[in-house]
Amino acid sequence: MCIILPVFLVFSIATAYAANECEDGDLAKCEKEIDKYEDRYESTSKKLSDIKSKQESVTSKIASLAGQLSVTDAEINDISANIADVLSELSKIETILLDKNAALADKFSLRTKIVKTYYQKGVLNDFEVFFASKVPANLNGFQFTSASNAYQKAYANETLKIIDYLNSEISSYEEDKATAQSIKANLENEKANLLALKDNLANQKNQASAEHSELEDQKGDYEKELSSLQSKIDRLSTLQKKIIAEKFGEETGTVGQYDSVSVDVPSAPFKPAFGAFSYGAYTHYNGMSQFGAKGRAQAGHDYKKIIKHYYGNDVKDKDDFPSKVSVEGYGEMDFQKYLYGLAEMPSDWPEDALKAQAIAGRTYAYRFVKKGKAICTTQSCQVFSKSKSDNPPSSWKKAVDDTKDKIIDGDVTAQYSSTAGGYLNDSGWDDDGEWPKDSYERKAGSPWFRWSWFSKGFAMLKDTCGRGYPWMSSEEMADIINAWVVWKASGGNDSQISPITTSCWGGNPYSMSELRDKADKVGKVYKSVSDIDVDIGNNGKTTKVYLKTDRGDLTIDGAEFQTVFNLRAPSYVAIRSRLYDFEVKK
Repeated sequence: MCIILPVFLVFSIATAYAANECEDGDLAKCEKEIDKYEDRYESTSKKLSDIKSKQESVTSKIASLAGQLSVTDAEINDISANIADVLSELSKIETILLDKNAALADKFSLRTKIVKTYYQKGVLNDFEVFFASKVPANLNGFQFTSASNAYQKAYANETLKIIDYLNSEISSYEEDKATAQSIKANLENEKANLLALKDNLANQKNQASAEHSELEDQKGDYEKELSSLQSKIDRLSTLQKKIIAEKFGEETGTVGQYDSVSVDVPSAPFKPAFGAFSYGAYTHYNGMSQFGAKGRAQAGHDYKKIIKHYYGNDVKDKDDFPSKVSVEGYGEMDFQKYLYGLAEMPSDWPEDALKAQAIAGRTYAYRFVKKGKAICTTQSCQVFSKSKSDNPPSSWKKAVDDTKDKIIDGDVTAQYSSTAGGYLNDSGWDDDGEWPKDSYERKAGSPWFRWSWFSKGFAMLKDTCGRGYPWMSSEEMADIINAWVVWKASGGNDSQISPITTSCWGGNPYSMSELRDKADKVGKVYKSVSDIDVDIGNNGKTTKVYLKTDRGDLTIDGAEFQTVFNLRAPSYVAIRSRLYDFEVKK
């Protein structure tokens, strides 16, 4: 019986497979024919896995390059080659999968036939077996029943194993086929992304080249414009140069010398009224803003971060620091004691602002000593107070002591000033988000962050030359434009363009009517202004002034407008910063 069962089983399977038209209906021969593809197919899953890794690498590299502007043609060609290699491998795998598909077609039919035969064959019930008419002569009814049961059990187990094997192989094929198709689709997409990236980079390169060329042209135009403007200023009369110097605020000042309480701009006594508001004043725009340092310290920045922002360098210890410094009027004195006397920042300001000031002051003095000269005690160097040096406030003394021998690294001269209006040459915009509302100087409460100047110097409400407000009337603004027309026509060489308030300036200025007549002869004459606006550039300067006049819209260069405004505006009304705007009260 153990010998009979395999014969029955093989016969049954061969019978079931005969309909598949394999050669001679021989299952073993059919299996051998089908399995001739197996050696080629065995590594397909591994190849697909390797290709997926390559695809992920390509995708990652493209994503990385997408964030760059300096991708080379070599890098793009390298990725293109990688994609081509992967697509080539996929093509080979697809060929193998097609072969496998052909082989599996036979196996799929075999599986279907086995299942059909198995479930159609059925099993004899006990009555049919007991009374069977064709029982083998050497077996009685009970022996045949036992043999039949054993046969049915073996047949079922072997058939299910074959079905499970065929199902597994068909399923594996379908999974590999889906994976290959997915990889191919993804790679085609990445190839499209790469081409788009290449085109985008080419466009960016062309755009950058065009912008560079345009900027070069603009640079040349600006240089010519500035040269022309400077030539015109150079031709001003002695009186006009004095007016420009005082109104523009060419001197520099620090908060220690000029700190004062904030006051409100006086209300306009008429309407419409035009007020020019300057951002910062008396500054060289270099190094540290003292009010900016205060605002940053209030925001939680430590002194090292403050120094780093304004000077672009870190703080370092100096081991060969000189012990003495020569101070004008006082001779040599201990370096630390000299620093105790710096009257450059109020002692009640935040600790880290004081430390930043101490390091900036020490660095400035150190660089000055290297020149072999005595350091002055005014704002031309650093404001020094002997009485403060002898009895320094505890907070300032602590800031100096805690930063002993610390200076700013590099070769910076460590310049600083009170208020720059939110923009400095070395560090750009000085804000915590958006200028002007988030400017650190504004947050720190600088009285000069944005101010409409109408008095001489930092004493805001003193020495106003008889004009207690900064506001200009429509007619006065038109007078400024007429002055600009005449000034341009004369090449900056008309000495009668000066304030009509001669009580504080002297001179022989044009009257308003005389200036209108002069403007009418050399160009256009303007009688009224109804509105004004400005453009502010990324360089921290007012670049254009836009005016609505009785003669239509007019645009004037920001630097030119400031020069003529300061030459002609009455009393001490002035624009004292390269960064300014206007308010209009209607």
